[in-house]
Amino acid sequence: MKTLVIGATCVDLIVHVKKFPEADEDVNFHDEKMSIGGTAFNVARALQSQNSTFILCSPVGEKGAYAEFIKSEFAKNKIPIFAQIAGQENGVCVCLVNEKNEHAFLCSHKAEYVFDEKFFAKINFRKIDSIYFSGLEMEEAAAENEIDFIARAKFEAQKSGREIKIFFDPTSRVNFIKKNLLEKIFALKPILHLNKQEALDLSGKDSLEEAAAHLSALCENDLILTLGKEGAYIFERGANCGKKVPGFSANVISTIGCGDAHLGICIAQIKNGVSLYDAVLKANEYAAKVAQTEGSSI
Repeated sequence: MKTLVIGATCVDLIVHVKKFPEADEDVNFHDEKMSIGGTAFNVARALQSQNSTFILCSPVGEKGAYAEFIKSEFAKNKIPIFAQIAGQENGVCVCLVNEKNEHAFLCSHKAEYVFDEKFFAKINFRKIDSIYFSGLEMEEAAAENEIDFIARAKFEAQKSGREIKIFFDPTSRVNFIKKNLLEKIFALKPILHLNKQEALDLSGKDSLEEAAAHLSALCENDLILTLGKEGAYIFERGANCGKKVPGFSANVISTIGCGDAHLGICIAQIKNGVSLYDAVLKANEYAAKVAQTEGSSI
């Protein structure tokens, strides 16, 4: 059984600076690196590391240096091109990293954010048991179409006696998702995967524990809340309280993509029937290894 990983693959241009620039300020950078990234690609690579089968539903542009780079990286990683968008280029994410290992992002959304239900026509949904999507696509014009498509896929599976698990990562753009879209997403009863700040913003609560309980109840499903080096916090559906899952020490080089990689491992482990606690523990270990690399996957 396969996971549909719906979302963006883009080029990450990682730029190291001493400090983030202020208005009207020039800041020199001392190192740069171009690598493949994007939330969906990072999740797919983590699934691939666990030999968990998936379809990366991430469109690629037809032209431009970034599109060509992505095509070459797909070939290197033995990932098929899902759809190619005629006449369009791929975007880029400029990732500024300061000496405190804090990040700031400048993103260009192009072919990788195009959603069209026709792309999925050849997929055998009887072989799909889970779907991942993220909040980054929820600002796009086709966001509601994407949610409705996922809802129909889940409903059709239920009619035939099957279950499709939905995994949703609101991402740091959580505050830009429209209320009506959030309501539709919650109705999918997804397993939520997010960090502490995202959970507080999405729930409107004042504490991690309150936020986790509230969001788990809204989605009627499990919740995974990442805490960086401190590990993670989980709240299982119907539970009275959450549980802390310990983290792993790491000599951090970059945390770009760690959250995506963490979720990919969680999906793979949950599909294998592992308990939520053990799945997240495994994901914590993997994310710590990713943090010790320059890229967003290992």
